[in-house]
Amino acid sequence: MRYECEQVELKRKDDGTDLYLTKFWCPASWQDKNILMVHGLTYTQHVFDIKYKDYSVCEYFAKNGYTVWRLDLSGYGKSGKYEDGWKVTTQHAAEDEIYALEKICELQGVEKLDLLGWSWGTMTTSKVASQRPDLLKKVVWLGPCFGGAFEATPVTEPFSYLNYGYVIRVWQHVPGTNDLVTDFDTVEPELHGMWVDHTYAQDGGHGRPNGGAKEIMEIGDGWLIDTKAVKVPVLIITGDNDFYVNIDRCYQAEKELPEGSKLLHLHGAGHAMYLEKDYYQTTREAILKFISE
Repeated sequence: MRYECEQVELKRKDDGTDLYLTKFWCPASWQDKNILMVHGLTYTQHVFDIKYKDYSVCEYFAKNGYTVWRLDLSGYGKSGKYEDGWKVTTQHAAEDEIYALEKICELQGVEKLDLLGWSWGTMTTSKVASQRPDLLKKVVWLGPCFGGAFEATPVTEPFSYLNYGYVIRVWQHVPGTNDLVTDFDTVEPELHGMWVDHTYAQDGGHGRPNGGAKEIMEIGDGWLIDTKAVKVPVLIITGDNDFYVNIDRCYQAEKELPEGSKLLHLHGAGHAMYLEKDYYQTTREAILKFISE
C-alpha cells in the first residue's frame, strides 16, 4: 500500500509557538476516522512510524481506515523551543493537544476524534480528557504514569540531554545487568537500532524540557493522573516489566474511570510494548477494537 504524510501548519494561540503536526493516511483504505497520537518525555512523533517490517503504528491504523495525526509537543522535536525548560509542564502540553484537536476537527469536518498517549502522554491526554471531553471519542493510555512506581528523585536542571543509556531506557534490559544492556529477546535488534538512530537524529539537537520530568520524578507516592476527573472511556495497556508503572494503580484507575473503560495487562511486557516483538500485535489489535466499538 502507498501512504501519504504531510505537515499541517499550527501555532499555539497564546504565544505563537510553532507546533509540528503531521497527517498520515492511506488513500487506498481511507475512511472518515481520525486518531491523534502523543509522545512522552523524551522521544517525539517518529516513534509511531518506525518503518521496519510491519511495526509502524501509523501504517497499521492508516490501512485500517484511520487518518493518523501526530504532534511534537512544544519544546520538542520540530516544534518551537523555549529558553525555560520548566515552562513545558503537563498542563502546557495538554494545551498543545487541545489546539491540535481543534485544528483536526476543523480540517476534517468532525466534532471529535480518538486520542492516544504513551508514557508522559498518558498524563497530558488525561488533562485533555478532563478539560475538553467534547473533542474526544475515546482515549488510549500506553504505559500509564500514575505515580507510586519509584521513590521521589529531585529534578534540578531545566533541561536533560541525550546519552545512549537515556535513549534506550524504555526497553527491557537483561536481568542482572546495567541499563546499557537491552534484552534482545524482547525487541528485534534492527528495530532497536533504528529507534536509537531516529532518536539521536530527531531529538538530539536540543535539550529536553524538564517540566514534565520534574512532576514525574518528584511525585513519590502521590498520583500523577486524576482518574476521577476524566470524562471519556479509556483503554489502559500496561506491562508488568515496566519501571514507570505501578500495576496496582492501573487496576484502581480502571475502576475509577468512566463506564466503558478497560485494562489490558500484558504479562511480561515493558514500557514500549507497542514495539516489543511479543506484544506489538496484541497491543495494536486491542486499540483498534476499543476505538472501533
